[in-house]
Amino acid sequence: MGMIDQVVQNIRHRETPFYDRLYRLAKLAMSVHVPVIPGLHHALYYERRLRQRSWRNLCRVLYYEPMFKTRCEEVGSNLRLIDGIPLLMGNPIRLRVGHDVTISGVTTFLGSKMARDPILEIGSGSYIGYQTSIVTGRGVHIGRQVLISNRVTIAADDSHPLDLIRRMRNLPPEPDTVKEIWIEDQAWIGEYAAILKGVRVGQGAVVGAHAVVTKDVPAFTIVAGNPARVVKQLPVPEGAAEMLRGGE
Repeated sequence: MGMIDQVVQNIRHRETPFYDRLYRLAKLAMSVHVPVIPGLHHALYYERRLRQRSWRNLCRVLYYEPMFKTRCEEVGSNLRLIDGIPLLMGNPIRLRVGHDVTISGVTTFLGSKMARDPILEIGSGSYIGYQTSIVTGRGVHIGRQVLISNRVTIAADDSHPLDLIRRMRNLPPEPDTVKEIWIEDQAWIGEYAAILKGVRVGQGAVVGAHAVVTKDVPAFTIVAGNPARVVKQLPVPEGAAEMLRGGE
């Protein structure tokens, strides 16, 4: 233990009257608070917000978005990344991104090792939220104007085999267990939901928060629960088709 560490320990344990006084002085210093100065601290707060926002936008325009575009097979106009660049892992993914897409930089896109040329398609006008994880093999196809909330899991393979012996040997699942996932136009996936392999979420459907989707979701329905079940039929809005065409 160094000399400074020894002094700190002596102060913490108040080894002598001298160290006890130092301890009391330190506690007193920690209890000091500066009162709010009207005008000054309000201005400092907004200055800090402006400075941070300007720096984030600069990083987004000059750094994150150009780098991400180099990993895309196709990318439309007005791509927007929020606070970083998605983490790309596993096999190289064939990324196809439409126009006006927004993606949180704190997301993970993983290419399955059990599939060649994993595909991830994100349609125009779609949004992918914070800490979302997408595992793609034969293909994860996200339609247009799809909203994917924070911390959603979309998994097109099982990651590990069901067979105990294969798991103990650290072997991957069989290749035929990798399946496509389709999330059709205008669907909304709630927070912490899980969309599993082979599933198709229909147009305009809503997947409730924390739902685990193991079967197809009919268009314009709400599903919830584990496993997810239809809990409500939604009306088909008259302007849905026109709104979709406007986002092309």
